[in-house]
Amino acid sequence: MSNNPAQQAERAEFFNAHATGWEARNYPPEKLRQVDQLVQGLPLAHARVILDVGCGEGVLQPFLQRYAQADASFLALDPSAAMLKCLSARFSHVRTYQAAAECMPLPDASVDMVICFSAFPHVADKKAAAREFYRVLRPAGRAYVLHIDGREKLNQLHDSHHAVEGDHLPCPTGMRIIFSEAGFTNIEASEGPDHFHFCAIK
Repeated sequence: MSNNPAQQAERAEFFNAHATGWEARNYPPEKLRQVDQLVQGLPLAHARVILDVGCGEGVLQPFLQRYAQADASFLALDPSAAMLKCLSARFSHVRTYQAAAECMPLPDASVDMVICFSAFPHVADKKAAAREFYRVLRPAGRAYVLHIDGREKLNQLHDSHHAVEGDHLPCPTGMRIIFSEAGFTNIEASEGPDHFHFCAIK
């Protein structure tokens, strides 16, 4: 992803302009079933505070609430004010933060799980974001970068839209380097034509 200010401004305008109805356009029933299966497979039982980074309209929220423990708290962070407005209208109990993943307004060691679903390619400084994930996680906390499409497909899709051109998802080896440099020592990654699953444990 480019750090060019003009392109960043264009990207922000793109997501704000397309916020309303984002989920309806991009997540038909078959993709929502994939999201359901993805979230169901996460170890949510011991996560009391769950942070959704790059939350968009809140596509993860119904599934997090379905599978997390009853007393879990949900936080959502996104740089797009329009996306957060849509999320808050649907899920008023979720605490929202308008901020970039590279500079999160959260205390150190304050969350149990960070989930970045379908958003990490759009993070400008991925190393800084990984450091922030590490900072806000409690000991033994988990950071996830997840997609229900393959990396090659995602990167080609982003390059076909000028506003998000160059917003690429690194390969598993690249991700391991980024997160190990941030301090994570227990890292797992798998990818295929229809998924990208990455987990780093503090």
